Amino acid sequence: MVSTMDFISSNSWLVIAVLVSAGYLIIPRLMLGDATSGGLGPQALVQLINRKHATVIDVREAKDFEAGSIVGAKNMPFGSLKERAHELKKFEKHPIALVCASGAKSRTAQKLLAKEGFDDLHVLIGGMSAWTQASLPTSRVGK
Repeated sequence: MVSTMDFISSNSWLVIAVLVSAGYLIIPRLMLGDATSGGLGPQALVQLINRKHATVIDVREAKDFEAGSIVGAKNMPFGSLKERAHELKKFEKHPIALVCASGAKSRTAQKLLAKEGFDDLHVLIGGMSAWTQASLPTSRVGK
């Protein structure tokens, strides 16, 4: 009978492969949070905008926003979000969707706004990268 330690030492490449695979599954969840807690894919965000009149808030810097953003999105850079949170009160009756480049900063913005009293918050998983990969329309400021 082979002991666990003997198996691990004789199959170290297999153990490493399993650990790396597990890391690829776990790390994104730790960085972005659980996708079920307000996270949406691009198509789900389109439905939220169309069906529930969601307001899209892009938390990227102005230059990135101007280079291409979701049509109708409003720019509120992450660095000024806490001070400007009161500006979002007028959109509270509908869901608020947060967008950034990859989804990570939006998740942080979601937590910040939740502490400010907002509750119907959503994050575009994968951010603008996912939106453009899905070939969804964008607009450029100052074309």
